[in-house]
Amino acid sequence: MKPDGTPWAVAHERPDRHSREAMGVIELTDMAVATSVNYRHWAQVEGRVVSHTTDPAARQPRDNGIASVSVLAATCMAADAWATAFMVLGVEAASRLAAAAALGTIFVPSDGTVRSTI
Repeated sequence: MKPDGTPWAVAHERPDRHSREAMGVIELTDMAVATSVNYRHWAQVEGRVVSHTTDPAARQPRDNGIASVSVLAATCMAADAWATAFMVLGVEAASRLAAAAALGTIFVPSDGTVRSTI
């Protein structure tokens, strides 16, 4: 909470490489949020765009159709770690793990649809 007793408001960015625009606002009370994305840090390799998120098992950039994932957790460090892991896992596996860990999530696949548990 802010010193005046109101919750912190954090903009949730619309996944777009060319502009910055909020697609919503998250109000935080006694929690932290972190977002991992694949549309801000990327490279073009042999004519295709690859993400900076690397799948450690495959030892290569991960392209699983997720543009961004935001995680709400007790600490920002935990939220950031989960968000990065969820980018590697993909929506289905990450959603199951998030539910088991009682984490709030916002998944935005590359097609722009939103899947949220907040």
